[in-house]
Amino acid sequence: MALTDWQIDQLSRWLGLDLRAYHPSQLQRLMTGFLQRCGLADMDALLAALRRDASLRQALLDSLGINVTQFFRDPTMWVSLEREVLPDLLKRFKRLQVWSAGCSVGKEPYSLAALLHRLDPKGNHAILATDIDEAALRQAKRAEYPASDLQEIPPTYRMLFVVSDGRLIVPEALRKMVRFERLNLLSDPYPTDIHLLVCRNLLIYFRSEVKPKIFYGFARALVDGGVLFLGASEVLLSPSAYGFMPLQFGFYRRVGER
Repeated sequence: MALTDWQIDQLSRWLGLDLRAYHPSQLQRLMTGFLQRCGLADMDALLAALRRDASLRQALLDSLGINVTQFFRDPTMWVSLEREVLPDLLKRFKRLQVWSAGCSVGKEPYSLAALLHRLDPKGNHAILATDIDEAALRQAKRAEYPASDLQEIPPTYRMLFVVSDGRLIVPEALRKMVRFERLNLLSDPYPTDIHLLVCRNLLIYFRSEVKPKIFYGFARALVDGGVLFLGASEVLLSPSAYGFMPLQFGFYRRVGER
């Protein structure tokens, strides 16, 4: 089963994503697996089902890996953020503006809020959390998760969260630091004057030819001296071409003119 251009265009319209930006072989594999799990014969059957069943949209987004997330994902990198990167940024800029790009259901920005609350409890820091998926953003705004998700949070941070009636609840002290908005990285304007830009485990889904546009956009979004934080499986090749210099594994500092 090979995806046709028309089928990709139709799926992109239903999902609000530009699926042409994804690796073709990866998209093919993911779609084949999704059809098998749903018991659908082919792509035409899926397109017809999407018109009838809105719940399939979220299921398909999940299968594409858009909403795979957890609190403090890749813990060792968060230790570096806590002990080295954030303290340096706080010395440089005092009040931080943070952008969590591709925030999914909110676990990443709430993790960032917990770190900032611990490091600078009296600070007036702001976190902008964006995603293309409106359903994920609605869940993020509810700030409630299964109680079992507490295990994803390092022990020293668990006291900042509340567990009640089988739910993990993000307290108001952290919620008020985060603002959620819908944003498409491929088509919408980026925010500016950002000190820490966190985009983790999302760019791996994009084809190489669209990544330069995103990285140039990230460079323009960051202030000079600001930091880009990528996922453990992501590497920024030729960082100086975009105005970045490597700090340590997964972290890049914005330098020079944008």
